[in-house]
Amino acid sequence: MGPTRELVQLAWPIAAAMLGETAIGLVDTKLVGGLGPGALGGVGIATTLMFLGYSVVFGIMRGVKVRTAHAIGEGRPLDGYVYARSGVLMGALIGVAIMLACRDVSGVLRALGTDPSIVPFATDFLAAITLGAPPTCALAALIQHRQAIGDSRTPMVIGIAGNVFNGLFAWGLIYGHFGLPACGVRGGGWATATTETLELAVMAVMLVRSERRARANASSGETSRILTFRRATRDVIDLGLPTGLQFAAEMLAFTTMTAILGAIGKDEIASHQIALTVIRVSFLPGVAVSEAGSVLIGQALGKRRLDEADAVLKSALKIAVGFMACWGLFFALGGGLVAEFFSKDEAVVTITRRLLVVAAVFQVLDAVSIVFRGALRGAKDVRVAAMIGIGVIWLCVPTGAYFLGRVCGLGAVGGWIGFVGETTFGAALYWWRWTRGAWRREYAPRG
Repeated sequence: MGPTRELVQLAWPIAAAMLGETAIGLVDTKLVGGLGPGALGGVGIATTLMFLGYSVVFGIMRGVKVRTAHAIGEGRPLDGYVYARSGVLMGALIGVAIMLACRDVSGVLRALGTDPSIVPFATDFLAAITLGAPPTCALAALIQHRQAIGDSRTPMVIGIAGNVFNGLFAWGLIYGHFGLPACGVRGGGWATATTETLELAVMAVMLVRSERRARANASSGETSRILTFRRATRDVIDLGLPTGLQFAAEMLAFTTMTAILGAIGKDEIASHQIALTVIRVSFLPGVAVSEAGSVLIGQALGKRRLDEADAVLKSALKIAVGFMACWGLFFALGGGLVAEFFSKDEAVVTITRRLLVVAAVFQVLDAVSIVFRGALRGAKDVRVAAMIGIGVIWLCVPTGAYFLGRVCGLGAVGGWIGFVGETTFGAALYWWRWTRGAWRREYAPRG
């Protein structure tokens, strides 16, 4: 089976599963849109703060994926289950800390200069949705492990089912349908927290069953040399923490940008939230191919096949660039219709349409950047990649929001122009690291 076919078979369920996760945000955004721009902007702020907390965990769990992929390539598949269990424990503990930290963020939002009309909605939604932080963070480990062993369909099915449940439950809790109380934005948060808890329960059962089968089919030699839990934890942290810190620094840059836009006005932040939610969908093909690529590259390098890893990367670039170029064309031609779907406010629709035009410009560059990032993670070259990502996003995104958006008066559009610079520099530097990086010497042919 060629690398392109393997990528597609592994990537499309990842994309569908991520679409399910993203659709939860889309559903929340769509449902609270009926409560007005203040609620819409508040949910946007809260969602950004939530993912700021989750970003470290999601980055660390990439360590579960890459370690498992390399273990499979090296002929040690049982070690992957130890990595998964280690990730679940770490995720749950960090999730508890996030949940406790998000009980009331109104003081933080006021200190950031957020529009006062947004603060109550953001505070209520964040407090409600982060009740599900422990299961959400633990679930991330199980999803990454499942993808690493080549089963990307199970998370997809569970995620889609969860999204359907969340949509119905959130609609009932926000507006008081199905005999439920009308809880406003809190209802949307509670529905999502419940959904994540149910998904974790199902995935945990799947892990136990899968590990039992793997142990039953393993040789006595394999079962006698399984990795210790302590070593697995150390390995995951060693590989995942730089990526987690990169994700956190990038989310902090997004949060800073959001805070700057929130201080400009509720129309700007509402438009930013709609456009950001929409382009999360357009990212899915690129991110899914990147995640699938990191698995196949990890397995190839576990077998010490650098040529195979290069072939996977080339195929991943072709697929991701093609998909995201199509999204860019759609944003350029149909951005107005997308904006009107989420809001009937004329000012919000106008700004959102402009943001999606900017998004159309950076789609292809973002595809290149995303694929190279995943490839470098698969190669376990995470530290330099993290420094590149952190440096580029802080150079371009908050700076663009402040100088172009606030000082020059371009509003949210100014901040989004910064994305063009970020994707341009990122794509170029990640390409350089993949083709010229010192990590390649470890896997170069010997003799």
